[in-house]
Amino acid sequence: MVLLCVVAGSVVVSRSEESAVPFERSFWLHASLGLFTQRNYFGAEFAATAMPAEIEVMNAARLLSTRYAANRLYLIYHRELPINEARTLFRRWRAACPASVEIVPALVLRMYDKAGTPVWTESELRELAAFFRDELRVTLLAIYDIASKRGDQGTGLDLLAKAFPSGMIRLGLQPDESLDPPFDRGVADTWSAFCHGRRNEEDWRQAGFGAETLRKWVEARNRGDKPVVWDLVAVAWDYSATERGGYPGYDDAEKNMPLPAGRNRAAMKLIRSTARPGLLGGFSSDLYILHENSRAAAHDGRGRSFYESLKRGEEYRGYYAGPFQEIAEIYRELCERGE
Repeated sequence: MVLLCVVAGSVVVSRSEESAVPFERSFWLHASLGLFTQRNYFGAEFAATAMPAEIEVMNAARLLSTRYAANRLYLIYHRELPINEARTLFRRWRAACPASVEIVPALVLRMYDKAGTPVWTESELRELAAFFRDELRVTLLAIYDIASKRGDQGTGLDLLAKAFPSGMIRLGLQPDESLDPPFDRGVADTWSAFCHGRRNEEDWRQAGFGAETLRKWVEARNRGDKPVVWDLVAVAWDYSATERGGYPGYDDAEKNMPLPAGRNRAAMKLIRSTARPGLLGGFSSDLYILHENSRAAAHDGRGRSFYESLKRGEEYRGYYAGPFQEIAEIYRELCERGE
């Protein structure tokens, strides 16, 4: 199978074995591109998300698949807008993305309220599974959760696994979390290892700082037998609170800072040199957390937030643009090398 990589208007032919999973250059973000996406995620009492216009989806898909060089998009959905609207929305994404860009729906099964309330009824999950599989011809489904040690995803997980025997992906895999059936691939959350250390050589690479932690995480996954995709990071924590960039004890969207320049590239090289052959599935990046932090009043504000920039079809040039553009540059280089 031959994949085409479209970067800034040029087409690059990318190698791929017929039976192999392509080396992943992915992003995860909300299908709705909503300014606020808390409903049925942090609780049922939040306002519903507005449906984006067709042109806004087209703008976002164009940027993500060309300038930002993605070959897979994890589109998060947790009933923040009605299912009938979501069907239209996913159709728009599929139509707007080139055939070389894979669409993977990413469902949240449990809310982040105290009770861990199920997001879906079983009938709703059956309806969605049939739509994704039979109409959109989706073969892979992701379950999205970045909370630590929430292993019980409810009966809906088994239902979905039966509907998607070709593959289930654990999106937001935590460092201490095993990659168990029905998942045959994981996308690992790397935030604390990437962030730890204000400076690259003098802090991050030193003993006891982030590079050491990241290497241990990769080595731990080397003892498994399933491919892992590693998250590249734009948003770091607040470096002003500690001398060398240690964890400040909070995650505050009004105070979080951009990841230091060169950190993503250094971390990518560490991962590639440490991962056991066959187990490095590629790289991903969390655009939801980028959006949430960018819309903070102390940074870009609502009108210039990341999702809003995508909807307008404008390259993001805001507060976190440095590390995000570094990620996009890495993706373009991987694509141009046929990866």
